[in-house]
Amino acid sequence: MEDALLWETFKKGDKTALSQIFNQHVRLLYKYGRKFTTNDALVEDCIQDLFLEIWKNRQNLGKTDSIKLYLLSSLRRKIIRKSTSESKKIDKNASVENYNFEVEFTPEDLIISDETSQLNSQKLQGHLQKLSKRQKEAIYLKYYQGLEYDEISRIMDINYQSARNLVYSALKALKKNFLAWGLLIMSGLL
Repeated sequence: MEDALLWETFKKGDKTALSQIFNQHVRLLYKYGRKFTTNDALVEDCIQDLFLEIWKNRQNLGKTDSIKLYLLSSLRRKIIRKSTSESKKIDKNASVENYNFEVEFTPEDLIISDETSQLNSQKLQGHLQKLSKRQKEAIYLKYYQGLEYDEISRIMDINYQSARNLVYSALKALKKNFLAWGLLIMSGLL
């Protein structure tokens, strides 16, 4: 069923539509939530709260062409809000930047075929960890979730150009680090 039609059916109170939305997205939501925190219970609570809230407020919800984007951005806000409310020391302006977003790239993700690519993936992992939290999140959404910049901007609650700038600056930093690393390797071989 198309997202817009499924969403409208859900908004009319169809529990089967709710179940379908939940089953289609719960794994993705859990995996995405775990990028912000290692606290499984927090992620599970936020997902459960999210679905309870959308069910309770379903008649007041707007239209959406992408349930996935709606749920990802809602879960992101909920986890950040819940995390920051639990740690009272974060001020209002820092709360958006002060969440923890971890990206773990496994050999399956990178499909390492030989020792050279394995070394490159280790270097990539090291360089990715040097990126800001928001850059890591933007890279994850762009290249591992396959989202477009307008979708990234909605999920991260930033404007379109900021989403492009985050991905661009992250790629630029990665390229710079890899170029420097490549020059070191080449100078060692000469």
